Amino acid sequence: RVARKKVKDVMYKPTEGEKIDADATMGEAVHSLIIGHHQSLLVTKDSEIVGILRLVDVFKLLCDRVKKCRI
Repeated sequence: RVARKKVKDVMYKPTEGEKIDADATMGEAVHSLIIGHHQSLLVTKDSEIVGILRLVDVFKLLCDRVKKCRI
């Protein structure tokens, strides 16, 4: 039965708060992820989806920056 189910019947529709412009800063992105309790944000350019920013991507970026930091 599941194999015949339509994707549109089970998909999740993102809200406006789950989208961010490609030219937004990482600060804005982190704020949206934390405040909205999102695991990812759809990245848009001129109203077209051009990618996805995942929380794990942000975490990796921060870890890399911390590792490069001199103590």
